[in-house]
Amino acid sequence: MVNKIAKLTFKDYLNEKILGNCYYSGLLVSKSTKAEVVNYLRQTPVRFDHLGMCLVKKGRVKVSLNFIEYTLEANTLFFLSPMVVMQVIDCSDDVEMHTLFTEFDLFQKVGLPVYKAYSMEKLGRENDTILRLDTRDSSRIFEYFMNLERQNTMDSEAMFRSEIIKMTLMLLFYEISSKINGNLARSSAGFERKNRMVMDFLNLASLHFKINRSVQYYADRLFISRKHLTRIVKDVTGLGPKAILEEIAISEAVILMNVSSMSVKDVMQELNFSDYGTFSKFFKLHLGQSPMTYRNQSL
Repeated sequence: MVNKIAKLTFKDYLNEKILGNCYYSGLLVSKSTKAEVVNYLRQTPVRFDHLGMCLVKKGRVKVSLNFIEYTLEANTLFFLSPMVVMQVIDCSDDVEMHTLFTEFDLFQKVGLPVYKAYSMEKLGRENDTILRLDTRDSSRIFEYFMNLERQNTMDSEAMFRSEIIKMTLMLLFYEISSKINGNLARSSAGFERKNRMVMDFLNLASLHFKINRSVQYYADRLFISRKHLTRIVKDVTGLGPKAILEEIAISEAVILMNVSSMSVKDVMQELNFSDYGTFSKFFKLHLGQSPMTYRNQSL
């Protein structure tokens, strides 16, 4: 259990890690050695307001992701999002991590499809947050990172720079999606529109899930029927919108339950549950134990 969770915004990280201008201000690729990892991230659990993926290129790092500890060796990729609390616990002297961070709306700005990006948002399950790669796949993803860094920070206005960044991001996400969800062969204009709709839903869900977890609420905000929203979200992510809203809510509950200053009642009220019985039933359904039992184990 921790006293507090630090908030790290994309702007904070951008100011810390890079000098000069980026072609896309919402995209950042950076390298971290042991000194940077320890000094910048080890002090306290950190929560980001953006999406990210970290490739452990060399060495070993021990991290806590939503208060579950993992030891990650070289050629491991793990994901970060506003729903993930991360803390670096230890790392080897030769550790080398390469991180790609994007603001949440970058995908819309560059017209990049989601390609099941919700896989980056699922929490507390190793199969969804951590990918252990073979050397060949790790090297290929590393090259995508390096190309994105070069294109995004070069001084000259190179021809087709925007297109190269967009296509490299697209290829990267295709590679990752194929590892997480199996081969994707959907590239029709109709699927592109579905991806944009799903990203709009995820944006709204991340902003309003504490207040409203009704699928109809989000369908109304997106000016489509509940049935249509359910079909689109399930087609793109493999999950229905109700399941996604519940995933986000239970993940937030787990995070808040690990902050010592918050009681179970505080967490219940923060997530807008009407009474303890409803909250306890929801918590137990997803985690197999009551919130009080979970809280006592965290002390």
